[in-house]
Amino acid sequence: MSNWRDQGPVTDEQLVAYLDGMLDDDTAANVEREVKLDRKLEARLDLLRRGDRQFEEAYGALLTEAPEKKLQEILKRVKEPPPEVVPPELTRPAPRVVGGPAQIRSEPWGGWRVLAAAIVLLAVFAGGLFSSRLLELPGSQPQMASDTWTKKGWRAAVAEYQSLFITQTLENTGKDAQQRAEGMRAVSEYLGLDLTAEKVTVGPLQLKRANVLKFGGKKLVQVAYLADGKTPVSFCIIKGKRKPHDLKQEQRLGLNIVYWDSDDFGFMVIGDVPKSELDRIARTLQQRVS
Repeated sequence: MSNWRDQGPVTDEQLVAYLDGMLDDDTAANVEREVKLDRKLEARLDLLRRGDRQFEEAYGALLTEAPEKKLQEILKRVKEPPPEVVPPELTRPAPRVVGGPAQIRSEPWGGWRVLAAAIVLLAVFAGGLFSSRLLELPGSQPQMASDTWTKKGWRAAVAEYQSLFITQTLENTGKDAQQRAEGMRAVSEYLGLDLTAEKVTVGPLQLKRANVLKFGGKKLVQVAYLADGKTPVSFCIIKGKRKPHDLKQEQRLGLNIVYWDSDDFGFMVIGDVPKSELDRIARTLQQRVS
């Protein structure tokens, strides 16, 4: 008969699954025993539970270094390139064509490379901020989370995404009631869960938009709000079999979180608002959509 200590060392993936309530009873009990016996493992579990702000600080530096004005100038240079000056005594060599006349000559830094770089940078910095690959881009396909995020767990990934939101990210969106309703219909069909703008609107939150996402192969949606017109708050739902539990609280990247699970969905409300207020909002949403 095998002993419980024969199950091997506890991995970060198991710790994340333990925090998300996704382990079976025997495996969860094994993790708890190991944590009690190993102080380093206990510290690791606490670190995963608390999170950090390094991700936001890194992107904050990028925001400073690449303001929108500079990026717009890059695009302008791509659309209206200055004329090339060729010294009269030099003769430009004929372009080398590979693979037939339809192929475009390659240059080290110009043409499509500049355009592609500018578009990517603008997607990052000009208005709609993003985090890794968890991002709504134009088109109907949901965006994927990176493998690194998958190992951390969905709440950690959402916290990193949410930490990049500022007032300006959302203040100019969601002004059309019809668009908000259509967005909610789209996420409702995507998840297979009855969601309407009326159900997910809780004062003082102002509904702004709904995003279709994907995390670890599971369907994920984000309903984004501004609280009192200035503080970004998100209500996120992930689809997948889970171990039901009532509301719990935690903090990641300095943001307060209230989360709960049903049999088929995980729910969380996240934002830089007081715990008591976030708990009230979460309980209202739990009653309406769980």
